[in-house]
Amino acid sequence: MTVIEARLVDLDHMTIACAELAPETPDGLPVPDGCPVIFINGLSMQAIDWPAALLDAVRRTHPVVVFDNRDAGLSSAFGPVVLGDQGAPPATPYTLYDMAADTVALLDHLGHDRVHLVGYSMGGRIAQIIAADHPGRVASLTCMMSSGGQRRVEAAAEVRDALGAARAESLLRAPDIALFVAQSRLLDGAALTAGDDEHRDRIEAAVTRSYRPLGTGRQMAAVEAAGDRADLLGRITCPTLFIHGTADPVVPFAQAAQGAARIPGARLHPIEGLGHLPTRAALDRIIAPLVAHIGLAG
Repeated sequence: MTVIEARLVDLDHMTIACAELAPETPDGLPVPDGCPVIFINGLSMQAIDWPAALLDAVRRTHPVVVFDNRDAGLSSAFGPVVLGDQGAPPATPYTLYDMAADTVALLDHLGHDRVHLVGYSMGGRIAQIIAADHPGRVASLTCMMSSGGQRRVEAAAEVRDALGAARAESLLRAPDIALFVAQSRLLDGAALTAGDDEHRDRIEAAVTRSYRPLGTGRQMAAVEAAGDRADLLGRITCPTLFIHGTADPVVPFAQAAQGAARIPGARLHPIEGLGHLPTRAALDRIIAPLVAHIGLAG
């Protein structure tokens, strides 16, 4: 099983925590030399949050890179304190375009000229920017539970309320595991859900490694300030796949479908009943189309 042991990489403008995972093939089979697969995290997500079974499946055919975005995990902090206000977007110390530039700078440092991009939620938006602005460097794009260029994501009301509660000043001092588990439950869909133990295990591992509530606020500000990106999606030319739950309460399925329609030749793979999280129960239904898509792209 894949274990993430990140190292710190000093770039010109920041430090990024990343892990490079070599391909792991069954005994006797040659090691593949395909393009690396770069996994780009969602809001407040860390490199350790990617399901090990998902990384294991991709590593059978390709090298893998996982990393912490700015303001998350063990990577550099950026900008002033952002607490935000539920009534108005907070000030934005950086944008999703800056976060995309971070990823490209990391690829330059690691010497990867061409890669497959897999982005989850906010990470899918970042990956879309890279695919549009650096078409020669992207072999394929996979957007998991990510929007399709809309200015706003029409999350369910209870999810919006939970995100507002996550900005409470009391959470700046210490994490509230019980609250976070309750909030995480709201991300489940109608089927393929996670039990409380799965939610709790993921959250406890994350906050033990790093707890960055102010960084989450700044990332949220970047998401809220992203604006409409419909024209950007129209410039993406690489093979593109959207994997999305039909019961996603954060990014409605219709927004992913619209995104797939905006990218020439893009495909949409629905997972019936799945919410916003890549739960253990859903992994087989996520892994199969992802691995097939990367394999077809080379």
